[in-house]
This record gives sequence, structure tokens and C-alpha cells, in this order.
Amino acid sequence: MNKIQTFFTAPITALFYPPVYKDAVRSSASRGVLYSLYLAGLSVVLLTIIFSVKIVPQADAFADWVKTNMPVLIWTPAGLSLENGQTTATLVHPQYGTIVVFDATKTSVTEADMGKAYVFVTASKFFVRRSGQLESRDITGSGMRPGQQLPPKVRITGDIAVKMYQNIKKTMMFIVPAVLFVFFSVFFLIANLFYSLAGLLFNLMRVEKLGYAAIFNLACFATTAAVMLTGLRVLIPLRVLALPPVFGILINLVYMFVAFKITDVNNAKAKA
Repeated sequence: MNKIQTFFTAPITALFYPPVYKDAVRSSASRGVLYSLYLAGLSVVLLTIIFSVKIVPQADAFADWVKTNMPVLIWTPAGLSLENGQTTATLVHPQYGTIVVFDATKTSVTEADMGKAYVFVTASKFFVRRSGQLESRDITGSGMRPGQQLPPKVRITGDIAVKMYQNIKKTMMFIVPAVLFVFFSVFFLIANLFYSLAGLLFNLMRVEKLGYAAIFNLACFATTAAVMLTGLRVLIPLRVLALPPVFGILINLVYMFVAFKITDVNNAKAKA
């Protein structure tokens, strides 16, 4: 394989193919940086696929259920009310339980009122439980931003709720991968900088000493094992793969040690 092939196949070949590390030693530190970005991109693709296959269908089904079962609400600057004239309504999902409770007769809500509901709505406020405490938000016209142009009346139906969900989903499909890519890129680079400190110690055991760029590159490619193990755990959530984080660190250190040994050309010649 040439350097391009050992780079792009490294998520697999770094587990068993020595030339991956030999090419890393002979390259500038940019190879390690680019490889970290490459792994970050692969991680984002994996999570996006899992999200699209497992989470999105459930969310779509929930949105369809809301469309069918949500009562019609009327919003005016004075607050919310039910179009059918009733003062109370409860949205109970067959799988997730009580989702929303609407009660226009209340002005304040307690934990007992919330029960197991995720959201409680009165005519003037929206209540949600966060970190064990109830948080509220004014949903009347006075609770909006000053100077904001408000319609005199808004009819909120299940169709509108689904359209809002679809718009949010489209936005999230662009924003979330970008945020995840930045997160994984920074995480991998910082982690490899720390692993390169261990690489400085491994470098002392070599006959042919390496510069820091080569040490950093070896750290970037040697940590592939733990990254792939984590990806495997996400794809196949078996108990046997549920190993503590320290196990991944040990795997990375073992691979680094082997990488430093197999790339020590002078040491190999001395043994010969």
C-alpha cells in the first residue's frame, strides 16, 4: 500500500498492519491531525446512520400520533384555551404515558399537579420539570419580547405541530452533525496530545529516537483501536463489550508501545 491507502484504510488496518505506523513515522504532524479529523468524520457518519435508523422513525411515529390525538388550541395575547370550550385535556401516549396536561383553571402548578406528565400547560404558563424542579414560562402576550408583532389569534392543530417538528428535524439534521464533528475533532486531537506524552516515554526505549511530529502521528493512529471498539459497542450493545473506560486507555497504550517497537528500524537491525 502507498501512503494514501494506509491513511484511508487505517481505521481497520491500524489494528494489524505495521506499514500504517511506518508511514506515520515518515510523515509530518499534519498526517496525524488529518487522521483525527477523518476519524471524527467517520464517527459522525456512524452516529447519523444510527440516529436515522433508530431514533428518527420513532420520532416520526410520535409526531403522527400527536397529529391525530392533539386537541385544537387557540392562542391569543391573553393566553391559551381549548377550541372545544372545555377547560382541561390530557394527552396520554400508549407507550410513553402522560405527555401533556392542559388545565385552564389553574394559575400555578405543583409537583403533585404534574404527576408523571412531561409538560403541564395552563391558560397563561408552560411548566416543565428540569433537574428535579419545575420551571415555568409565561405564554401570554406580555411574556413575549417587547415590541414583537403578535397576531390577534392563532389556531394550533396537530398538523401545525407536525410541520414544526419537520422544520426542526430538517434543521437538526444539518446542525447536529456539524456540532458533533467539531466536538469529536477537538476531543480526538486533545486526547492524542495527551497520549503523545506517553509516547515521549516510549520514545526513550527506542534506539532511533523520533521527533515530536512522528510521536504525535503514532499516537493518533495507535488510538484507533479504542475508537473502533467504542463504535462496535454502539452498533452491537452487548454486555461483553461494555468494558470500563480504563480498558480503552490500556488498549491504546499497548498499541502505542507496539507501534514504537515495530517502527524502530535501528533496533530491528541491531537484533539482526
